[in-house]
Amino acid sequence: MTGDLSFVNLIQASICATSILGALLLWRKEALKGVALLMVLIALAAWINILEESGLTRDIYLVSPIFIMVFGPAFYLSAKHLIAGAIAKHEYVHLLPIIPVLLFTSHTDLVIALGTIWRVVYAIFTAKLLLQYKRKLDQQRSDSDEFSLNWLVWIITLTTAFNLIDLIRLNIQTLIPHDINVLGQGVNNGIWLIASMAIIYKLLEFNELPKQQPQHTEQPNNNEESDYKSIFQALDALILEHQWYLRPRLTLAEVTNLTGIQSRDISRAINLVGKKSFNEYINRYRVEHVCNMLSQTPSVTLIDVANDAGFSSKASFNKVFKQLRGVTPSEYKSQLARPVS
Repeated sequence: MTGDLSFVNLIQASICATSILGALLLWRKEALKGVALLMVLIALAAWINILEESGLTRDIYLVSPIFIMVFGPAFYLSAKHLIAGAIAKHEYVHLLPIIPVLLFTSHTDLVIALGTIWRVVYAIFTAKLLLQYKRKLDQQRSDSDEFSLNWLVWIITLTTAFNLIDLIRLNIQTLIPHDINVLGQGVNNGIWLIASMAIIYKLLEFNELPKQQPQHTEQPNNNEESDYKSIFQALDALILEHQWYLRPRLTLAEVTNLTGIQSRDISRAINLVGKKSFNEYINRYRVEHVCNMLSQTPSVTLIDVANDAGFSSKASFNKVFKQLRGVTPSEYKSQLARPVS
């Protein structure tokens, strides 16, 4: 006997269709194939939910509760593939604990509770991985903001939070009206639909994420710090003299080629003496250049001055400028235009 389908199943069907389309679009780019597989998994979960809620497969074997546990490591592995371009075979060990739990899906409440905890743990792992990626890019690129995956951290955080809230609903289903229960299920599925669409849309904007370069993490001694001071002074003088900070998408590797100073020494000199990341160091000079240009030529457009200063995106320009000056570029330009009373 089949069950009655509800508006929730329409949302699940939309998730299925959206995820399959997203998987096809993302699969065309090598770096995005890990996320494409994640989209396939999301589509499969939505389809199995529809089959079980219609009563077609529920009496055969209950599978859907296991997906709450699967999504944690699946997100983690797809994020790792996204930023590293590949996943080592031993990384798939993260999926192994799911196999024995699959044998106990008839204990739905227990599997859902365990899966939710598992999901939270892996959400923390994934968020940490993505934030570390951004920090490493800050040490290597002046345009790291354009490749920031902080938006993905927010998506993972929000979906995990709703998963926790939904756990409460799942555990008190017998105590709440059927309509409220269905509404809660619909909201949770709606969040997944929006999250899937956002991930697909945002990632299709990327051609390829830059790969991380190896970093040296050993601690310098006092004599080394003294050496880094002289390196920083020489580096700073060269960058100011040649205005290399005006080069769009300037990287640590390019500065190494221009100066002949090793990347390791440049990075550590900027960190230890300048007290900044490479990204912050270069963009500070760019913002100073913008302010000077606006003061000297008030008629210049913000887009032109941003491009001239080496910013390759309007969003990055606005963000960096406000961080350093406390106001947006437009507000700063308006302040310059006001007559002094």
